[in-house]
Amino acid sequence: MKSSTENGRKAVRDKIPEIIRNSGRGCATKELSDPGFLVELENKLGEELAEYLQSKELEELADLLEVIYRIAELRGASKESLEVLRLQKKLEKGGFEKNMLLLNAHDEKCLSPEFPADSEELPRIVFRRENAELIEKHRVWMRIYTTKDECKSAAVLYQETEAGHAEEFVHEKSDFFYYILEGSGIWVVEDREFEVRAGDVVVVPAGKRFWFRGNLKQICITAPAWEEKYERHIRDIEL
Repeated sequence: MKSSTENGRKAVRDKIPEIIRNSGRGCATKELSDPGFLVELENKLGEELAEYLQSKELEELADLLEVIYRIAELRGASKESLEVLRLQKKLEKGGFEKNMLLLNAHDEKCLSPEFPADSEELPRIVFRRENAELIEKHRVWMRIYTTKDECKSAAVLYQETEAGHAEEFVHEKSDFFYYILEGSGIWVVEDREFEVRAGDVVVVPAGKRFWFRGNLKQICITAPAWEEKYERHIRDIEL
């Protein structure tokens, strides 16, 4: 069976027909339904990938992204939700920054270890990454492992940011403890600046207004567990 491209038809960007006609050439077009166009776009995805593999041009990667974003939309997902999913997978399994090559790729068991069920006689003991809620707040991506519902005495979050926390705020009840895993930055507490780097611990007492900037990966613990009703916005921060 011939593909659409082989039949002389293919999905194109919205302005391509106008560009063709303005150049003095003719073209025939047809607007498809969303399900119909989705099929054509998925064919287009293979075409764009082949063009990138042949040329290795950055422009072809941009074309791939445009097709991917529209496919996501047609499947009911926004760019933002796709980005959340991308980050979630990165937090769970990492990115490709280490140039890692798996030599026994056929053995997938190492990727999906099985764990015994938690004992029903105990409160929840283990909180897994895949069950944590992933949110973005003031330019900080957060994976929320525990809240006051699971543990009233403390809440545990993993955080990543490339710029910092774009809000100054104060929490009237909880102390904030940060353990810096990677990166460095500046914590501004009550208008005083404190430099931090990987391996440091930052302690912000309850009732103290603060914000921070930097490229950071960190663990955040609030004690007692964070509750929204005790948090107060001070001002937005330009990072």
